[in-house]
Amino acid sequence: MYDDKNKKPKYSYEELREKYIDKKKSKESQLKEFSKDYSIIVNFFVTILVSLGLGISLGLYIDNKFNTKPIFMILFIVLGIAASFRNLFKEINSRK
Repeated sequence: MYDDKNKKPKYSYEELREKYIDKKKSKESQLKEFSKDYSIIVNFFVTILVSLGLGISLGLYIDNKFNTKPIFMILFIVLGIAASFRNLFKEINSRK
């Protein structure tokens, strides 16, 4: 912290302040980047859960109506998961 020869501080107040502000900005930008990534992940899992719920319920309803037990349920689950991944890739590509 001190220069050994002159017993003066190595850095002035302004230099230390600038370093502190730069580090603070760096941490803020890291936090923003983390929150963006986290929001993509949370959005993806919510989309998967909703698509599974809708796929199962709509598929069971149609299967019971037409007496085709697992066909439409499986179809709507697969379509919902595919749509979730499509949304995930669109979101990732839009952030680049």
